[in-house]
Amino acid sequence: MKKIIHYPFLLLTSIAGLLFFISFPRFFAYRVPEGDHLGFKLSAFFKAMAATATQFFEPASWQFFESWNQETVIERYTYSLEIIFVSLAFTIFIGCFLAYLFMNFPYKQRSKVKHVLNFFEGLPDLLIIFMMQMFLFTLYREFNIRLVTMYGLAGKEPLVFPMIINSLLPSLFFAQFLIKVMEEEFEKHYILLGQAKGLSKIRLLFIHLTLNIVPVVSIHFKTIIFLVLTNLVLVEHMFVLDGYIKELYDLLMTQGASPVKIFFYVGVFMLPVILIERLVTFFGKKTGNARGMDI
Repeated sequence: MKKIIHYPFLLLTSIAGLLFFISFPRFFAYRVPEGDHLGFKLSAFFKAMAATATQFFEPASWQFFESWNQETVIERYTYSLEIIFVSLAFTIFIGCFLAYLFMNFPYKQRSKVKHVLNFFEGLPDLLIIFMMQMFLFTLYREFNIRLVTMYGLAGKEPLVFPMIINSLLPSLFFAQFLIKVMEEEFEKHYILLGQAKGLSKIRLLFIHLTLNIVPVVSIHFKTIIFLVLTNLVLVEHMFVLDGYIKELYDLLMTQGASPVKIFFYVGVFMLPVILIERLVTFFGKKTGNARGMDI
C-alpha cells in the first residue's frame, strides 16, 4: 500500500518541481518598466504556473516523440548514458581499491592517508577538472605527448578521459565512505572471533566483512550516482562534448518549449539511472536479508 501511494506522489512532486522551475523567472520583475531595480511579482508567478500547467492538457504539447526519436538525439543520449555507467564502474573499482588498500596499511599510516583523501575530496569539481586540463596541455605543449583525447571536435567524441574525470571525485567520496564502514565493522565481535580462530586478515576482509557491508553500502550508493550525474554537467560543458546535457540545454533555452516535452526528455534520461539505483538497493536488501540483517 505504501509503494502504491509513493510512486504516484513522486510523479506529482516531479511535475510540480518542473512547473516551479519553468515559472520561477516570472517571480521577478522590474518595479518600474525599463527600470534598474528588481522586485517580486507573485501574481505573475502564479499566472505563469497556471499557464504552464494547462499545457499538459493541450494535445499539441504531446507531439514531441518525433523530435526525440532522431539519430542525433539518440546518439547524444546513448553517449551520455555510456559515460555515466562506465563512470560508475570506475567509481566502484577505484573506491574499493583505495578502501581495501587502506585497510591493509599499518595503523600509523592510516591517518596520513585519511588527510590526503579529505584534502582531495574537499576540492571543488571545477578546480580538479581545470588542473587536469592544465596538466595535459602542458604535457602536450612541452613534450608533444597526448595521453588522451579531451575534446569533442569534428564529430569524434572522447570516451576514456571524460569517464575518468567524471568518476575521480565520486570515487574518493566512495572510498571515504567504505573506509568509515569498514573500520566500524572491523571492531565487531565476529571479526575478533575470526582473529582468535586464526583466520587471515585477507579472508576476514574480503569475505566476511565485505558480505556484511554490502547492504549498507548499496543503500547509500544513490549518493554516488547523483555525484556522477552532477559531474557530467561540468564534464560535457568543459570538454565541449556533444552529449545529452547539450540537448537538454538547447531545449530549455528554446522559447515556448512545452513542459511536457521537457519532462519527457528529463524523464527518459533519468529512468535508466533510477532503475540502476533501485536495482542496487534491491540487491543490498536481499543480501542483508540472506545474512539475517534488518535493512
